[in-house]
Amino acid sequence: MKGWSISLILALLLLSCGKKVVLDELYSFDNLIWHLDSAIVVKWQPNQSEQTVFMSMYIRHTTDYPYNNIYLFRSIESTQGIEYTDTVNVELANSLGIWNGSGMSNIKTIEFTIGKGAARFYNDERYTLKIIHGMRDTLLYGIQNVGIQFEQIQVE
Repeated sequence: MKGWSISLILALLLLSCGKKVVLDELYSFDNLIWHLDSAIVVKWQPNQSEQTVFMSMYIRHTTDYPYNNIYLFRSIESTQGIEYTDTVNVELANSLGIWNGSGMSNIKTIEFTIGKGAARFYNDERYTLKIIHGMRDTLLYGIQNVGIQFEQIQVE
């Protein structure tokens, strides 16, 4: 826990030094249904050498979503192969069923990071971020959008 706290503080300090959005993607799902075989795919080629990027994403869902969490399988590949992979359990609601995140009415949004902090990308590479849901349902109801954002950290 101590190392995680230090990483979070370091990431926040770096973000406070200045940031510039270099990628902002939004994926919407027809009829609020995310199919199990539908991957979110983001292709990216940095335009500056050795960019340091903070990666985040958000999920916008309805309060009709049938679970209090969602599992996501995420990976980043380059021309060299897989650079990063993880499985994340995003808690959309607490144990009492109260939705986490923000939003009014029946639409809620929760934001979270990809990875453990800032990452470095090289401009001679092409990267592909893939995200699929890891729930047991073939048709996952109640998911409206998934957003991906990369912010270049500029230390001044």
